[in-house]
Amino acid sequence: MDKRVTVLLPNGRRQNVNVTANMTLLEILETACSKHGYDAEEHCLKFHNKVVGLTQQFRFSGLPNNCVLEMEQTEKRRTLSNVLVCVQLNDGSRQQADFSPNDTIWLVVQKLCESHVNGYESPVIVYMRSEVIGQEQMRQTTLKSLGILEGRAMMRLIDKKPEDLKTQANVYKAPAVKPRVDNDDQPSTSRSAMAAGGSGGGGGFALTSNMIKNLKRTAPEENASGSEPAKTSGEDKQEQQPQPEAPKYDWGSGSGYSMHHPPERKQDENEVEENPGRAPPVVRVIGPRQAVLFSLDESKKNADDLPDSFFDLTVNDLKMVLRDLKRTSTGDDDAPLLTAKLRELERQKTMLAKLNQYKDCVLRVQFPDRFVLQGIFKPHEPLSKVEEFVREFLVQPGEQFHLFTIPPKKVLPSDETLLELNFVPNAIVHFGFLKDSLNAVNNRFVKEQYMDQLTSEEGAHYAVQKYRLTRATAAGSS
Repeated sequence: MDKRVTVLLPNGRRQNVNVTANMTLLEILETACSKHGYDAEEHCLKFHNKVVGLTQQFRFSGLPNNCVLEMEQTEKRRTLSNVLVCVQLNDGSRQQADFSPNDTIWLVVQKLCESHVNGYESPVIVYMRSEVIGQEQMRQTTLKSLGILEGRAMMRLIDKKPEDLKTQANVYKAPAVKPRVDNDDQPSTSRSAMAAGGSGGGGGFALTSNMIKNLKRTAPEENASGSEPAKTSGEDKQEQQPQPEAPKYDWGSGSGYSMHHPPERKQDENEVEENPGRAPPVVRVIGPRQAVLFSLDESKKNADDLPDSFFDLTVNDLKMVLRDLKRTSTGDDDAPLLTAKLRELERQKTMLAKLNQYKDCVLRVQFPDRFVLQGIFKPHEPLSKVEEFVREFLVQPGEQFHLFTIPPKKVLPSDETLLELNFVPNAIVHFGFLKDSLNAVNNRFVKEQYMDQLTSEEGAHYAVQKYRLTRATAAGSS
């Protein structure tokens, strides 16, 4: 179906513009201006009194079909600036340089990867979801026509025939379900059957492998055969009782990527001392605040080799899923509308509750070379204390750096406390120098003297549990 938008001009006239999915909003503005003699560099487009970005394509702009855009004059004329264009090749290497928005794609390709494109039978440049096919089309397409006016842009250069671009790749085909023989008295539902049933109409939901694993680990112990025995009416009444709540301490809270311990580590802190059958991991403290350093590349995470019967949902598993869904939906429907003052009051109550529950905060700083520095801080301490702590371990402590969370990338302010940043009880932040040239993966960020004192990731978890157990014991004795 054809799409179009209506541009309301400053003189009160309306101009209909036919658009395509890959058409940029700048092209819409230029089309309307060319028909009525306006200068596109001195005007902008607004939708519901909000200025829209001219660099984005119509498919990503969020504008509906047949919408009305208002054209208004800007305070100053738009000027073109150089754009940093990066082209990724088939082997994964990247070449980049500065170009003007008026430069053609062919000029970019010739300057960055001339040797590669000359050997391609059918070169194709892919940007966002736009495809520029062949040399002729590359010579006619400019960076400006793709919506690249400022900042940086990333493209891919591939060698593919135009007809191959329409072929869908990596099509998933579900494996055939093996027939199973189940007793009538023992209802058992396979994972594939439940997924198919949940995707039907009537507000169904999909069950993932991770959800099933969590259900299995929190569900009561069943018999070794993996199926439920026939239950009497008395047992059914017991099943209707509410399930125990999850423990208050949640490793998944906090901003950024959460720290989860492996399944075999899911135990009480007291078991760290009371389990003599397993030797505790080696912990090498390298500095203040119980600082430990470990590498994500060297951490060996044991994969869960689970049988197929592990993913069979039982009646108790489904009850737990429905209980959680009802609790979530009830909370959303019954939630009252709050004013800004009430929302601020609720936020302060949550912060006070965290202060009362957690006396310290575990923070992990991940470097670009996948080394992680862990330290323990107080919730009321500002992020500047974390930056001072990190600077003691850097090879180049004089260089300026910032800490941020992803995704999306958000640079953290140094004056806010860990509690205000929602880093209590734990969080992972990322490290980056202000100079991009220093952030190469092959660079060394932490001093060499600490590389011989690495701790495993399991040891880092153990160090936190040991510290909290010591704190709890000291508080109890006092």
